Amino acid sequence: MKALLLSALLTLSAFSGTAQAHGDHGMLDERGAMGLAARVVQKMTIRDYGFTAGQLDSSWQSISKDQVVLKESGPGFYVVEITKVGSEEKVYVKVLENGDISDVSKVYPF
Repeated sequence: MKALLLSALLTLSAFSGTAQAHGDHGMLDERGAMGLAARVVQKMTIRDYGFTAGQLDSSWQSISKDQVVLKESGPGFYVVEITKVGSEEKVYVKVLENGDISDVSKVYPF
């Protein structure tokens, strides 16, 4: 139930004006990058967006907060690590401060 509520919250936040930082919305912080990375991984269960990881299977659809950690940050970017529920499989999302996604990979470092 907790995972379902989190998924619903993440989905709803995708439509809010403050959920993604791009253009004139300002820069993302750690928390924003982690939320955006989780939404990107969930969307990648629907189709392949051309990232290194390809399309992910439906088991990546449900992501809880404890599966998402900040792996690295640097000038202008964050690397977020997301662990698949019930597995040790991981996906790494490189989020730029402006809200763009640079890459999604199953291998770290990129």
